[in-house]
Amino acid sequence: MILLQESGTALSGRLVYAESEYSFRYDVADRADMTGRVGPDGVASLSIGTLQVEVGVATRQLLFVWGLHPRQNWITTSLGTPDARPGRLTADPREGEFVAGEARDLIPGTGWTAAWPTRFDPDTGWLRMSQDESADEDLTQIADGIVAGRRAGSLHSLWLKPEFTA
Repeated sequence: MILLQESGTALSGRLVYAESEYSFRYDVADRADMTGRVGPDGVASLSIGTLQVEVGVATRQLLFVWGLHPRQNWITTSLGTPDARPGRLTADPREGEFVAGEARDLIPGTGWTAAWPTRFDPDTGWLRMSQDESADEDLTQIADGIVAGRRAGSLHSLWLKPEFTA
């Protein structure tokens, strides 16, 4: 998916990984800010396996990550910390319209089995999900604890630094 990079601030909130649920959730800090980023038409999702990237239908802006993502499948490795600047990413209009409630496969035709491999660095607390191990060309912090990497203008990786809860 082609993403357009814009200046701006990252969405304020808290990314949480609930160990007992094997899943991520995002607790938004400022509802008014979130409402402005979503727009009047609700939200849709981009699916990477069972992980969802929430997108404002009217604004096309990537907002945050949520969904099932079992830790048992993560690969422990050294990642370091992503060097990202706060900003906003929006889906290129040529990618088609979003419909409220839609969950669109990031890679069409692959369904829920198309999860990207997840690498986890226990020393830094960062996870990186990516199509492959190649470097990102640019990194944008779209929300607190969430960084999106692009390569050739397309979403290439997600870097997540959640708070872990039981």
